[in-house]
Amino acid sequence: MIDIKEIGVVIATTADLIADKLKAIVEPLPIIVKKVPHNKEQMIDQIKRTKPDVVLLDVALIEEDDEIITEIVMLLNIPLIILSSGTVQHTAQTVNAITNGASDFILYDNLDSPYYQDEVINKILHVAASLTVNGQKKSTIQLEKNREQKPPRTMKRKKKASIGVKLPFDSIVAIGTSTGGPKALQIVLSSLPKTFPAPIVIVQHMPSGFTKSLADRLDNICRIRVKEAVDGEKLKPATAYIAPGNYHMIVNRQYEITTFIGAERGGHRPSVNTLFESVAELEEVNKLAIILTGMGKDGAIGVRKMKEKDKDTIVIVESEETAVIHGMPKAAIQTGCVTEVVRLEHIGERIIHHIMKRGK
Repeated sequence: MIDIKEIGVVIATTADLIADKLKAIVEPLPIIVKKVPHNKEQMIDQIKRTKPDVVLLDVALIEEDDEIITEIVMLLNIPLIILSSGTVQHTAQTVNAITNGASDFILYDNLDSPYYQDEVINKILHVAASLTVNGQKKSTIQLEKNREQKPPRTMKRKKKASIGVKLPFDSIVAIGTSTGGPKALQIVLSSLPKTFPAPIVIVQHMPSGFTKSLADRLDNICRIRVKEAVDGEKLKPATAYIAPGNYHMIVNRQYEITTFIGAERGGHRPSVNTLFESVAELEEVNKLAIILTGMGKDGAIGVRKMKEKDKDTIVIVESEETAVIHGMPKAAIQTGCVTEVVRLEHIGERIIHHIMKRGK
């Protein structure tokens, strides 16, 4: 439950129809549209004068190598949601924006759907609640001041005995994330070495088309290979596989990826729970599960299943201080199955510790 009495929103778009639809969607709520500027200069002026809680920025206003995202998110400290059509060009631009600091995106082609209108409202409310002061969330500043700092936990883990399947790796990493995930994935995956000895399977809540653009962008940035998963391919070390949008993804007992269109789980396809539950059934490998920023509870059931099947499973979740939205990490913590709660910038080194330095 988010307790926000009033939210100020600036909508920056040249499309009056899109602005009108968005204003109509938020009208019944304590959300005040402060201004609808039609160019970047007007937008920055409005943000500086009105200090909104959220900015909705049309991707069409973002030019190549534009620093507008950095200016809004980093310098003006305002959460940003991208407005996008979902075309091939807009998809790449949107993914670029959300890996550079934007919190989420809204597809304006879907604004007439009542179901999607509810999702738009949730996105705005949750992103507004993530507003930070001096780099820390308002809701967690006092907690951070009072928290006793403890050294990271070190765990020695047994090596699994291979039974029936000869594998080029002895561990697997499974990651689940949603809102704020593209940026978080960039930070985590870019910290891993080219020689990382395990495959990584990922569910990022995103529509069809966006996951391919995300994988391509991360592949250009990271030392490991990052790709959109393809049905039937075998897992390889030093490779991250992102579930394609609108498809569930599992890992079968032959350590091959299977993708399929099944019923949504908790409103999600792909589902983190579906992926994690399949990884839980793998007996020949050590398992490391990670839950990053995201709305909702997806992944909590899967984390519990992984721990029930293998008590040596390591579960790491992103801390509230760095998560754009703490819903998914919080739900995982509430299962009682979490091994470590770690700030985003340290998750990569904890992965390396557990996968590459096990027993040392």
